Amino acid sequence: MQIPKIGMIPVFLFGGYRNRQPLAYSAIRNRIGDRIELVDSPNDALLLVISHHNDFDLFAGQIWDLLTDYPQLRLVMLSEEPFWDSVWMPDPLSRHQRLETPWGSVDYTVLNHQTSRIFRSSRIPYFLLTDPRYISHYRPLIDRNAGMTAINWHNHFSSVPIDAVFLNRKREGPLLSPFYPDADLFALSAYRSEFASRCTGDVVVRQGYGWGTEPPRQELEDWHKDKLDRFDMRTRFMSGFENTHQPDYISEKIFDAFATGAVPLYMASPAHSVFRMIGSQGWLNFRDKLPDVPVFDARQPVDLRVSEGFVETQRALARLFHDQRVIEAEYDRLCDTVVEELSFIAQS
Repeated sequence: MQIPKIGMIPVFLFGGYRNRQPLAYSAIRNRIGDRIELVDSPNDALLLVISHHNDFDLFAGQIWDLLTDYPQLRLVMLSEEPFWDSVWMPDPLSRHQRLETPWGSVDYTVLNHQTSRIFRSSRIPYFLLTDPRYISHYRPLIDRNAGMTAINWHNHFSSVPIDAVFLNRKREGPLLSPFYPDADLFALSAYRSEFASRCTGDVVVRQGYGWGTEPPRQELEDWHKDKLDRFDMRTRFMSGFENTHQPDYISEKIFDAFATGAVPLYMASPAHSVFRMIGSQGWLNFRDKLPDVPVFDARQPVDLRVSEGFVETQRALARLFHDQRVIEAEYDRLCDTVVEELSFIAQS
């Protein structure tokens, strides 16, 4: 992509999900504040940015009016969630798309995990860069873990009070099972809910919307630290399953398991970026079990070879989270790519 030269890019964020995209997070926004300006009026913008296909259902008339009243605007869907794209978008794979409305056609550009390089991280996934608290939460836990031997972990896994932990919203139904084999993109939210339901053990924790009466974890002041504190060194296995399998999509979940001293349960095809960022050791991959959902017995002992791999991964993560040059390089790559993508669209 040849990027045209442009000054500061004026962007007008719109829609019900505008707080869930790269420009909404201060850790990212502060690094590109001299190149992208978030403006308060569409009259001052070159780009109209939404972040979820549902915004078309909710605000199609207003979007049409904005594009009509301010013809300089280019419409962009900047989506950070493959789950939203694969479940709600008719086409999550194409960069250039057109929406038919009662008033006419609307052309727009999609920037998501499939259509752009924004979310194609090298060492640290996008999600961990949205808030510096993730890495700061991990550092002391991973440092402690890196000092333990395989025998330490093997003995620890045999004495924990909880067999497995699943902290995910319970989701069911065929709508939540889209599958795009050519893109290695498929939904996992219904799969992981069924996996949790079928998991056996003396103590299996299943929490999240739909499992019980607990309030949503996101209502807590720091839901991430709460999760780490509650289950630190207390469980043998922890679900790291994403809501969607997409080769460049990794959330905090698998890192949470390693940080709390639990063997992650995960799903990744051979081309998945988890192998580049975390490696293949110390976690259980259920990719070869598809399409079936196994009955996983969480009382089973952790194989000593898994414990040995667990040690190597903990030590690698300890080095990673203390390497500020790597962290800053990931931020630079992310911010530069966001600016390049938006600059290209603004000048097209």
